[in-house]
Amino acid sequence: MVAAHTSSHSSESAEWIICLDKRPAERSGEDVDIILARLKNVKAFERFHPSLLQQICLCGFYECLEKGITLYRQGDIGTSWYAVLSGSLDVKVSETSSYQDAVTICSLGTGTAFGESILDNTPRHATIVTREFSELLRIEQREFRSLWEKYHHCMAGLLAPPYGVMESSADRMPDKENISNNSFVSVSKHQNKVPSEKLLRAGKVLRNAILSRAPHMIRDRKYHLKTYRQCCVGTELVDWQMQQSSCVHSRVQAVGMWQVLLEEGVLNHVDHELSFQDKYLFYRFLDDEQEDAPLPSEEERKESQEELQDTLLLLSQIGPDAHMRMILKKHPSERTADDLEIIYEELLHIKALSHLSTTVKRELAGVLIFESHTKAGTVLFNQGEEGTSWYIILKGSVNVVIYGKVALLM
Repeated sequence: MVAAHTSSHSSESAEWIICLDKRPAERSGEDVDIILARLKNVKAFERFHPSLLQQICLCGFYECLEKGITLYRQGDIGTSWYAVLSGSLDVKVSETSSYQDAVTICSLGTGTAFGESILDNTPRHATIVTREFSELLRIEQREFRSLWEKYHHCMAGLLAPPYGVMESSADRMPDKENISNNSFVSVSKHQNKVPSEKLLRAGKVLRNAILSRAPHMIRDRKYHLKTYRQCCVGTELVDWQMQQSSCVHSRVQAVGMWQVLLEEGVLNHVDHELSFQDKYLFYRFLDDEQEDAPLPSEEERKESQEELQDTLLLLSQIGPDAHMRMILKKHPSERTADDLEIIYEELLHIKALSHLSTTVKRELAGVLIFESHTKAGTVLFNQGEEGTSWYIILKGSVNVVIYGKVALLM
């Protein structure tokens, strides 16, 4: 491999490189200690048991690559596994297995690991090219399999690396300001939309049920010397919903169910925030937006009790999609480990991504952004324009027009 730039390292930092350049059988205990001191600072290894890290010090190799070097190509049978010590590499995927039409879908930054296809000898799922001068730790297939068999419980994190180190250049991903502005536009639209009759009724049923079973939940509340009229607390809404039905299995699921109503404008955050959160935040039902909202009559209370279970079942069925949209509308840097896991689980069911490795899917989970177009005929981009984004169609379809000829993508 290309071994330039080694002269730029200080003598102290180059010492561990010299140790890694030795054949494994020639490394002394002192060599291992020197390598170990360096690898302890690598995010990919920070949770490893000391004995596993020591084994990696004994069998790993150092690689340094100039910008633009292809590490391997899509379709190759792998021989090594890699961890990024510094720099970054582009992940390129082609639908035709032709390198010429490969599209960069994400980048692997410092602390990420990749190349797990060597465990089962499957072809490489993507082409990996250095974006800049990069340093890698490489472990050959036989040694990696041996380590995996012995330490797979703690190494599982290597195949699930949402470390928050995904890098995207400005020409491929909107910056934080643009994402925030786009999200604000989405909020404004949702506040002006008319809720569907079905979800309008669902909100009314839940409000009436709360007023019947736990009327203290909907009341005037004070925060920072300001009074918020007739509102509920997010955590209390989640608690209440979980107590009402066996179809609500977790707090995450309950959040998604309330998010359905928030997206429809049937439930609103008092400061018009976009997402429902399981926190001490104030939310208000649509019926309570008006002054002196009437309490439900005895007949309305009875009807709501009868409809409650069907309403919760409906929300449990459409809640996961709403929760996914809520997560994808967050800026990537604000997503939690749970958020990334939910996105990853969704990506597993998308047929167009089935050829991608676990690592690539998890990296995608960290950078995908939600975008919706409700009006047919909206032009995403025109032929001949320089591209800025890569898309996955979650629902609906688009027409692709090339020199006047139309093709349909579902």
